[in-house]
Amino acid sequence: MSVSIALLPVALAIRIVMGKENFENWVKAQQVRVPSTFTTELELARNVIKAGYDAVKFGSSIKTHIDGEKSFFFWELVDGKWVAIFPKYQEQAVIDRFIVSVESIVGQKVFGAFPDTTAQVSAQFPTNFRDGDLLMKALREFGAQPSLRTNGSILCKIENTALLFSRLGDSPYMLEVKNGPSLEQVYRYMSDIDDDYKRCVQTAVYEKIKARAAARDMAVESEEVLPDKTILITLRVS
Repeated sequence: MSVSIALLPVALAIRIVMGKENFENWVKAQQVRVPSTFTTELELARNVIKAGYDAVKFGSSIKTHIDGEKSFFFWELVDGKWVAIFPKYQEQAVIDRFIVSVESIVGQKVFGAFPDTTAQVSAQFPTNFRDGDLLMKALREFGAQPSLRTNGSILCKIENTALLFSRLGDSPYMLEVKNGPSLEQVYRYMSDIDDDYKRCVQTAVYEKIKARAAARDMAVESEEVLPDKTILITLRVS
């Protein structure tokens, strides 16, 4: 992950590193799409508002806050029926409460069956990691407890998410995320690991410079940590 990527908004950064098609597939994998019997915007809005929620026009979609101001979901019109698109990480109890409230107002069943969301979600990301030893060190510092596999790939687990780093030849490692959480959390994992890796690279370069300087009868006169966290070393020739 380059510095320029890290400065972009989360969704845009993920879209850039994954590519359009993979990004769209990833987004869909983070959704739980539940069809309803609502066929018109008026019917949907009237019943949702009566149930104590909101229904705000949002482009061609409708936005509904489901847990106060903390979380929301969108409705999309698909084949003449409005589909509720819940985020996969939303607590099921909150969704169930919403469904019960709406169906109580309507007086009949409104929502269809929930899709199976137990399957693992997998996505791949390119990285800038080239040094396996430094990557292992960065992952250990991150607390990911990495293990080196016989084929040279590196596997670790963070909470319920598995991270697999693999490479072909001397190319940078590819990161495969299995059973990933939200886009934001995946990005944070990548960003934190990237920061730890850069620190490991910096430490390795720092130690190498000091060793080479000593071998050439040069002494470290001063060290200064700059605002961008790089280290400025001033050497004195003996």
